[in-house]
Amino acid sequence: MNFDVFSIGTALVDYFVEADDSFLKANKLAKGATNFMEAEKLNELQEKVKGRIIAKFPGDNGRNVCEGVSFLGGGAAYASNVADDADGNFFLKELGEQKISSFVNVEEGRTGRIIAFITPDKQRTFAANLGNGVDYASFEEDAIMNSNFLFTTSITLLCKGETSESTLKAVEFAKQNKVKTALSLESPPMIEKNKEELLEIITQDTTVLFANEEEANALMGGTSEYELMKLASLVTVFCFKRGEKGSQLYTRGSTYKIPAIETKVVDTTGAGDFYAAGVLKALSDGELLVDAGMKGAELAAKIVSRFGATLKE
Repeated sequence: MNFDVFSIGTALVDYFVEADDSFLKANKLAKGATNFMEAEKLNELQEKVKGRIIAKFPGDNGRNVCEGVSFLGGGAAYASNVADDADGNFFLKELGEQKISSFVNVEEGRTGRIIAFITPDKQRTFAANLGNGVDYASFEEDAIMNSNFLFTTSITLLCKGETSESTLKAVEFAKQNKVKTALSLESPPMIEKNKEELLEIITQDTTVLFANEEEANALMGGTSEYELMKLASLVTVFCFKRGEKGSQLYTRGSTYKIPAIETKVVDTTGAGDFYAAGVLKALSDGELLVDAGMKGAELAAKIVSRFGATLKE
């Protein structure tokens, strides 16, 4: 089977909870950030809020991209690890319903989780444990060779487990077999801490790069046109995501400004992922870059008009 996008990620389930600033402070959670923690501590947090969970969805940036590609009628495949637990079974069931081809292994351990705390100001604070998503050790050679794009994120590349080693191996294999690699920068603190390693991967192996202002700033130390052009010169296509201001696409010295699509914003979770899905599906179909940017904007507008990073009814 041929795929528009094959993604390697860290499979997890997102839980949404309403909370106030005092709860975040009492539990030592940095507001607006992703707070990575041991599974035991996350278990304690989840126990505290178990009666206040308002929704749960399958998570991970790579999975979100795959859902967007599948929604547009494309072929998408996703690889990671889950455990034989309620969250793992839920994740696999959702992959099937979204018509995403699964290369997910069921291993011993605990499926990754994120608890998203929504404060009255609508800001989100995340408590996360990637579970055995960091232990993905497979190598799907045939699936990668039969894909137009290999997609992954900086978190997956830098999670320092078997998953990061497998992903780096897959990126190198894709390059050797002329499969284009798309990379989304995530987690500014992690980006800033690993600048040199990321810049090497971007320069040597990345075809399409996605980043927002905070992520680009963490990597380049600024987001002036000079820094953006410098980053764009390292790849074939650089997609600079600017939220409600739209996006800017850079390629071969040319810049295209893509406006955001007007819509009622309910929840911005997953906007960047579904934007990437639209861009990659269009590029996979051979569309012009400016049209790919518009398809990304349209899909991003669709996802922010509803709650949760899924288009499933």
